[in-house]
This record gives sequence, structure tokens and C-alpha cells, in this order.
Amino acid sequence: MRLLFLLLSLWALSFAQDNPIRVFVNLAQSTQIAPDIYILTLTISTEADKEIKALSLLGRVDRELSQLGLSYSGGNYWVDRKCFMEKNTQKCEGFRAQALYQFRLKDAKDQDLILQKLAQMEGISFSIHGTQWIVSENAQEAKRKELMFSLLDKATAFATEISKKLKRECQIESITYDGPLLYLPTYAEVKGISAPQPTKDLQTITVFMRLSLICK
Repeated sequence: MRLLFLLLSLWALSFAQDNPIRVFVNLAQSTQIAPDIYILTLTISTEADKEIKALSLLGRVDRELSQLGLSYSGGNYWVDRKCFMEKNTQKCEGFRAQALYQFRLKDAKDQDLILQKLAQMEGISFSIHGTQWIVSENAQEAKRKELMFSLLDKATAFATEISKKLKRECQIESITYDGPLLYLPTYAEVKGISAPQPTKDLQTITVFMRLSLICK
């Protein structure tokens, strides 16, 4: 952890020595945090001569994926006629359907279970739209609290130090926190059955504090 930014501005309510002085300080504290959730987004596609068959195939995929016991969201699907132009005339033969899934994995290796399951199923195809490591909200909140307490320690130490400099008794009047700001890398689209795993790069989280002191 390190102190990124310190801006001290003094505003005197009066030039008289006996009048209180307010001190405003902006502090920022940053640290690095390891991502803990691996995002895998993919689309399942199928075609059939009848709409009910296309839906049944998607339903079977959904059941197979749910049996893996992995956390995911989505399953939204659409079905439409498979149409094309022939000699300036639109023709439709059969139906095509797609479903979108987003998995939230604690271990990137679990993506192999998903891809192997899909590769074994007949009548469907799939495409991977992207993979990415992210920091979960719980992990962000825990790190934010850690940074807030660290800033509070620095604020307390600063109040003691400025009391000595000004030869006054300075007390914390108010504290306001902003953040956290999270800076994370992005990853390009990954295709193929054996998708590579993006590196688990450390990400930077920053919390800001606005501190007001009253010195008498």
C-alpha cells in the first residue's frame, strides 16, 4: 500500500491567533488485488426442421450444463425461421435457435468441463465470445474496508503531526470517502474448444478520503 496523493490547504477563519483554523486534506490509498472470478461467455446454436425440435435441443443443453454444478446466468434464447434468398425470392426452411450463457467460475480450469460437455453433444454448435478475470463485489468491499481503516490511521497520525506544526490542538471534524476505483485489464475474444486462460493479472483498487480538521 502507498499514499498516492496528499493535498493540504489551510483556510483561516480569522487572522487572529485565538480563532480556530480549519484544515482540509485529500488522501488516497491504493493496493493491488487478485481477481477471484473467471467469466466465460458463450453462445449455443442449433438448427432443426421444426421449432419444437430446436427448442428441445436447447433444453437438453440447459439441463446438461446445470448438472455441472457451476455458477452461471443467462439461458435466454431466441428461435426464428431459417430463411435465405433464391432468385430474388425469400425461402424458409427449418428453424435456428440460440441461447446465451455466462459462467462465473472460481477456477478457470472448470471451463474445460463446460467445453467438453458441449463438444460431446450432437446437433449443436457453440462459440466463445470472451473470457475475463474480474474482482467480485465481495472482494472489492473487503479490500475497500481495509483501505478505509488504513486511511483513518493516516488521518489520525496527520492530526497529531499538524497539531505540533501549528502548535494547536487539531481534531478531526469530518471524513468523507470516495471509491473504490478499480483498474482492470480487458481481454480479447477467445475462440475454440480448448480456450486458453487469460493471465490472472493483479488489479489496482483506490479509495479516496476528504478530511476536515479543526485546530484551536
